[in-house]
Amino acid sequence: MTHEEIHKRIQQAATHAAPDQLDAILSACEEQKGTVISMKNNQKRRWIAPLSAAAALAIVAGSIFGISRFQQASAADSVVTLDINPSIALSVNNKETVTTATPLNDDAKDIMGGMELEGTNLETAVNAIIGACLQKGYLDELENAILVSVENADADTATQLQNELTTTISGAFQSGAILTQTVTVDDDLAQLAQQYNISAGKASLIQEVIAQDSTLTFESLAPLSMSEISLIASSRNLTTTGVSQTGTTSDQAYIGQDAALQAACDHAGIATSDVQGLSTEFGWSKGVMVYELDFCSGGTEYEYDINATDGSVVKNEQEPCDHTWHTSSGNTGAQGNTTFIGESAATAAALTHAKVDQSAAQSLTVKLDEDDGVTYYEIEFCSAGVEYDYEINATTGDVVKFEQDTCDHYAHRTGSNNSTNQNQNQNQGNSNGSYIGYDAALQAACKHAGVDASQVSRLENELDHDDGVARYEISFHVGNMEYEYEINATNGQVLKYESERDD
Repeated sequence: MTHEEIHKRIQQAATHAAPDQLDAILSACEEQKGTVISMKNNQKRRWIAPLSAAAALAIVAGSIFGISRFQQASAADSVVTLDINPSIALSVNNKETVTTATPLNDDAKDIMGGMELEGTNLETAVNAIIGACLQKGYLDELENAILVSVENADADTATQLQNELTTTISGAFQSGAILTQTVTVDDDLAQLAQQYNISAGKASLIQEVIAQDSTLTFESLAPLSMSEISLIASSRNLTTTGVSQTGTTSDQAYIGQDAALQAACDHAGIATSDVQGLSTEFGWSKGVMVYELDFCSGGTEYEYDINATDGSVVKNEQEPCDHTWHTSSGNTGAQGNTTFIGESAATAAALTHAKVDQSAAQSLTVKLDEDDGVTYYEIEFCSAGVEYDYEINATTGDVVKFEQDTCDHYAHRTGSNNSTNQNQNQNQGNSNGSYIGYDAALQAACKHAGVDASQVSRLENELDHDDGVARYEISFHVGNMEYEYEINATNGQVLKYESERDD
């Protein structure tokens, strides 16, 4: 009801609240016997005017109360945004009824054409949107990622809405990868979303992604679907705090990493078996999804962008390879024509010389270094209170140098003075709250990072204490990414982590 309509109704109510019946009463009195007492007009106004005013005030108060109740019922309690590539914002009241539904891009306008979502409950509205996206091809088994962003000042309410929406969407689209998050929209985020014609939720997610990888830009990611953004982020092991995911983003629309590598090698004229130090990531180049490949072969470093859909070469570069490639689990690796024994073999050589079992070695670190033209593995570890420093020839496996000293970082448990028991507890664990061991800590870090422990190189794993909490400080490389983790030494919980590209 408009203000003008409300005003007219109040005016009509005031007019009819106390009807003017004086003339009719006087006429009736003339027909009666007896003396008629004349009543003057000014007396009429004395009691009719206050009565009319009181009635009008009552109606105005009632109308204002009604308007207030209407405004409270329709006021937005939360804003829910669905991003697929269509981006739709739904304002809902505290009864989860949609008060406004706003398309945020052209795809969303296509989806919402003819829909009347205002006044429906949130579940019904979301089901209608998902159904329309499925019908018009914005969602399918190949393009299956959906971002749900909830804006609400109350964290518990926001979490509850996220859970409800995950259940609703899962029921409507069982193959979906559903990402949910709570967002707080400030002026900067709102301006960024408006600038790129996307939702604030999508803008917030992109901000987190590009903050971890400087090669990605807001301009390149903003037009992409959630499936494309999700694949790019996960292939680079980028993390987004506060985002929960149900289901897996599909990559079945693309040719796969093996086919992409084959296409690059065919173009470069080399065999895939000669490839060393391969790094593969999803990216976006010249308007298409690509596999970004970086590898060495025969002293040359190759960088390729391979069209992820048809395998064509989008971009390629070559330069002399200045990396030293070696394996952590095998016995071969190469730089030019020089073959190295690998980290595992070098570590085994050092442990054998020290007569220390690998399970008893703590704070083990392995680094490849070069001195006076000789390449060697620098290996450090502790065992039974002794620190061992080794240099192992990277080609022959010979012990070039070794030293022993008291281990400053020797791991210990409160309440236990036996070093042998400490070593066993570190690596085996028991029911008395002992430490999980270096291998388990590394596995916990690799699981969180989404990488295979067999791919790890340049591993450094050290037990330390901070604020009374024992933790494993782990750093390692996989491909051209460097990871640093702090793992709770008792329960394996990830306490802190960072990752960055190592150029």
